[in-house]
Amino acid sequence: MTNSYPKPFTFGVATADHQCEAYDPNFEDIRDVWERRRAQTPRGRATDFWNRYPEDVELASKLGCKIFRFSIAWSRVEPNPGEFNEEALAHYDRMVETILAAGMEPMVTLLHFTWPLHVERQGGLIGTDFPATFARYAARVADRLGAKVRYWITFNEPSQLPYGYVKPWWERAYFMPPGMPMGATTGEQLSAVSRLMPNLFKAHTAARAVIKQVNPDAKVGANPFLLGLPTWLQRLVDRKITGLHSTEDLIAQGQRFTEKLLLEQGKVDVAIANLTITESRVSQVAFSEAYYIAGETILVKANSAIDTPNDLAGQTVAVVKTSTAEDRIFELLPTASVLVVSDYEEALRALDFGQAAAILADDTILFGTIDRHPGQYRLVGDNLTSEPYAAAVAQGNRYLLNAVDVAIRQFKESGAWVESFARHFPGLPVPKPPKLARRSTLADLRGSTSTNELVKLPDAPLSEAKPDTILHRIQQRGYIVIAVKDNVPGFSYRDPKTGELSGLEIDIARAIAQYIFNDPTKVKFEIAKVRERIPLLRSFVQFFDPILKLFSILSTSLSSNWWHLGMAGKLDECFCPKECVGEQDFVGIDYYWGIGSLRLHQIQKLMNAAFGRFGNAPVLPGLLYDMLKFHAQLFPDLEIMIIENGCVEVADGIDRATYIQAHLEEVKKARRDGVRVIGYVSWSITSNREWGLPFSPSSDFGLYHIELDSDPDLLRKPTPAAETFRQAIANGNW
Repeated sequence: MTNSYPKPFTFGVATADHQCEAYDPNFEDIRDVWERRRAQTPRGRATDFWNRYPEDVELASKLGCKIFRFSIAWSRVEPNPGEFNEEALAHYDRMVETILAAGMEPMVTLLHFTWPLHVERQGGLIGTDFPATFARYAARVADRLGAKVRYWITFNEPSQLPYGYVKPWWERAYFMPPGMPMGATTGEQLSAVSRLMPNLFKAHTAARAVIKQVNPDAKVGANPFLLGLPTWLQRLVDRKITGLHSTEDLIAQGQRFTEKLLLEQGKVDVAIANLTITESRVSQVAFSEAYYIAGETILVKANSAIDTPNDLAGQTVAVVKTSTAEDRIFELLPTASVLVVSDYEEALRALDFGQAAAILADDTILFGTIDRHPGQYRLVGDNLTSEPYAAAVAQGNRYLLNAVDVAIRQFKESGAWVESFARHFPGLPVPKPPKLARRSTLADLRGSTSTNELVKLPDAPLSEAKPDTILHRIQQRGYIVIAVKDNVPGFSYRDPKTGELSGLEIDIARAIAQYIFNDPTKVKFEIAKVRERIPLLRSFVQFFDPILKLFSILSTSLSSNWWHLGMAGKLDECFCPKECVGEQDFVGIDYYWGIGSLRLHQIQKLMNAAFGRFGNAPVLPGLLYDMLKFHAQLFPDLEIMIIENGCVEVADGIDRATYIQAHLEEVKKARRDGVRVIGYVSWSITSNREWGLPFSPSSDFGLYHIELDSDPDLLRKPTPAAETFRQAIANGNW
């Protein structure tokens, strides 16, 4: 390929139904239930795109775009099996007309990570009938829109959908719905994936057929998410799936991804010690679901003149080293000076002797301080944050984590949590137990008639655990070792007279022993200082974690480019049926992040970004050029379109405008070198609700910014990246 690819080149922008259309309880999709059960950020009004799409279409047109990509809310269009909503179809028809009137082409996505609850009840994406169900839906949409729409995406990022059925050993929960039942084995997870892959190919092929019946000129494809590995390494990873010939092969290979090869066992098995779930800690240990929602707050002397956080400007605030308060003080109290101390006793001494004007710490800890010293201290204002406490275990010990989860759920749902809180905090109103991550899967939806149906928890104690696991070793030992604190009244406190430990966390620890051994006394407590809580869980094996994660990612087919390999006829028929090979009219790709050959140590950052943690995502524009060249060789007769590329406000130290400019230069370079890339679609036209994430600069991809949480008018405001994109389109030279 030496001749430059001729014009035209088309620019566009994109959005998706769940991320921009307001929530409607009459048309819940699977993501609505997933986000509610896992206490993620609900979409709420989102961007009110359902009503304001003409405004966003106009913004895209003014940028110079010629493609506007949106997705159909399947749950709105088909609220019940076989029952189609003409009002919703008419709405999307008007949207298509609006896009056409603005001089742009509509690009329609049929499934953008969401589907109706009734589809999940019938087996979901891995159900036997799914290809026919999807084709029925696609046919109805095509009947209404097909004559006016040329570009179609069947499945948004099909390469991400397996993570609703399988999770790597270092992740706490499934990345997306529906999840597998608690305790699902490696075999069960990979067996589900082996049903998912051919189902997606069959459903795509059937949908393409019905679309082209309506419009023979339609261009139908999909846009797999490209992980962002160096091309030579991606080729090695791709061999992991091209050499598989059965579900059994996939299961055997997948053990490297779902189970840690070197099980880590530190000095303690579990830590239940006022540990807040934070992103930095999630990278070190695995957390259970939450058992308490704490919050950072301010403690001052009773006679202090400080009444609000603003009064601490220029004042010294004490925080304990390695605590959440130390991590967040500059965010919460940006104008205060900081005194870092070793423990809470030292913090209190600093307050008493005037070295600090206040202490910033979890309210739970400060409640105990006030209780032990009546009349001497008080809290200032409301909590500054909302932070979940959870039990922690070493990463990879999923059987132990499952047991801890079940015990905590039983403790909360049996009424024991309420009784314990009332007993240990007699002066406080008793709240409801937290529901954070209360349901890690939606497996209970299948066959049920209620989206609120509870997962039945086992009534009996745990039977013998799987051999060669940490949980089995704990059972053989005859007791579990749990790290706790001994200086937090109400949570975990040692009576100075009797030496007895008591508190909510102590009761939870005994509940775990009850579940594992049918005996609440079979627990040994290890007293942990703040800085010791996580190190006590770890062992020398922790030094192998980066190597183990790298091996897990690169040695299994889940990181392969399996969708395009299937379309190219390079997969066994058990994964991509022969009749599905080549059933696409263009090559769609999504590329965001990447690492080079000299940055393989950043593989964890790359996987974090793939799983929705974008703030520290690695950026490598040059890899987009390599990806385009690779796919041009894989599909020499097809045109390529970049269906998604974009950036949060800042990633890897690179702002969104610079990111877009750098990636467009790589596209231009590829076209000069003869790659048949015909379009670039930027994600996204506005700020969106990014799949349950809290709205922040690290989850905002919008060319136009919307203050989703604080602006009742949801005003669209251009970012510098919007102007960069407009100029790139206007300057031509494509």
